[in-house]
Amino acid sequence: MVLCWLVPILLLLATFGILLEETYQRSARQELDGTAQFAMLQLKMELESAINDSKSVSYDGVIRSAYRSYRESRNKIALYHSLNDYLRDNFSRSGTYRAVFLAFWDEQINGVYAYGAGESGSALIQDCRTATETILQIMRSEDTQTCFLLIHGNLYLTRNLLDSHFEPYASIVMMLRPSAFFSQLSVLGAAEDVQLQIDELCFRYDGENIVKEEEKDGGYRYEEAVDGHPFRLRVEEAKYNAWKEHPELSWAAAGAALLVLPLLVLLWLLWRRHVGKPVETLVEANLKVQAGERGYEITEHAPNAEFETLFSHFNDMSSEMKEQFERSYLEQQASQRAQIKALQSQINPHFLNNTLEIINWEARMAGNDRVGAMIEALSTMLNAALDRDGRTQIALREELSYMDAYLYIIRERLGESFCVHKQIDESLLSRQVPRLILQPIAENAVEHDLARHGGGNLWLRVYRADHRLVLEVEHDGSMTEKDRERIADQLEGEGEISSSVGIRNVSKRLKLIYGKEGALSMDETDHGTILARISFPDKEE
Repeated sequence: MVLCWLVPILLLLATFGILLEETYQRSARQELDGTAQFAMLQLKMELESAINDSKSVSYDGVIRSAYRSYRESRNKIALYHSLNDYLRDNFSRSGTYRAVFLAFWDEQINGVYAYGAGESGSALIQDCRTATETILQIMRSEDTQTCFLLIHGNLYLTRNLLDSHFEPYASIVMMLRPSAFFSQLSVLGAAEDVQLQIDELCFRYDGENIVKEEEKDGGYRYEEAVDGHPFRLRVEEAKYNAWKEHPELSWAAAGAALLVLPLLVLLWLLWRRHVGKPVETLVEANLKVQAGERGYEITEHAPNAEFETLFSHFNDMSSEMKEQFERSYLEQQASQRAQIKALQSQINPHFLNNTLEIINWEARMAGNDRVGAMIEALSTMLNAALDRDGRTQIALREELSYMDAYLYIIRERLGESFCVHKQIDESLLSRQVPRLILQPIAENAVEHDLARHGGGNLWLRVYRADHRLVLEVEHDGSMTEKDRERIADQLEGEGEISSSVGIRNVSKRLKLIYGKEGALSMDETDHGTILARISFPDKEE
């Protein structure tokens, strides 16, 4: 009886327990993976919104105008009044931040604070003031990029503000409200340990406080990035013990020794109804979601409360994930259009200053037709830069007219020593190309090489090859190893923003419009020139 009946049944029960544990772990892993991805998507959206808020403060010019007025009048009361109104109107009703304040680099100006919805108290004010000195020391070595700082258990988002001379004069500091950013981590119910990392900051959120930690090994890792800031989620899955979670299995094993086969059959039927079928339902639902059916819901009735809860959580997660993916897709499209439009609006102020100086010099010397022609060329360039009709792409014919206007001004600036050679396939003049895609490349050639040497040759070519439209700007010049590294960084959108911002913008716009099919390359040729080549698919062939 022991060898032939009891031992096999106990082994079967033990096997059932192991299978139950493995099946549950697999199902819990799939659920954990889905909820972790959902939490990362939510966190990405919150961080992206906060970064955009910091950019709005930098770009809308209200604080810069108030500071400029203060520099002229030295009226601190008017400055504080304007800044307090601005911060209060924009952030006092927000539940995203505990506090938002301005830390001025000028020691004569005190900080200006605004507090988020439901926040007040001297302790919060003291936290902001204590962090100000540390923040300013760190931000003095930063450019205009957004920075995340963890100081005394508070997470700050900071960004430098620049005046009209592109010099930093203050930092906008946002103390993030942890519950607004990290509350979605509570959906990771199957996780035993959850750790976050933003840039180089590694911390844990315990539901109330942010605790700095050293990065741990192991666990499941999820990675995302927002505006160049990588953030990671590390999750350790909680271990499941079927015997502890279901003590009735132990009683079933003892009863099996008495009832033997009938009880074994009964246990198998109960297990199949209460565990096996619900787990199969969950696995099947997870596979449908993985196959692309976001929003899929389990309609079957669960045989017990535990799986009823799992079914309900899965349905909620699937529905929310569908909404978030749809919303994220629409927001990504809108963001892409906004980025393209913003990149088109940049134009080198040094070029405008040089042009205006030439016109002013010519006007003072004597009235002649050259002044009128240069003004007309400048007007053409300004119309191209302002983009009043909002078009991101124009006919090649129109783009070449902007290029001609720019080259005319440069020819007047450098004289007869500057020579332009054109090789244009006129059958391509009606093709659509990104607005102001050639002028930044030509300007880079002029400012970095031709102007420094008092002139030279510049070749402009447009042709079609391998079903692609190719635009080339070649000029006399040479490149050092440092130049190659700088240009490579600009083409990849990395490195410091320098005078080669035109190259960076052209590369980014090509990637935004054409994806991997848009390409910009720049290198030195064998015959002592530098060749910049733009190419993208010819969709009108």
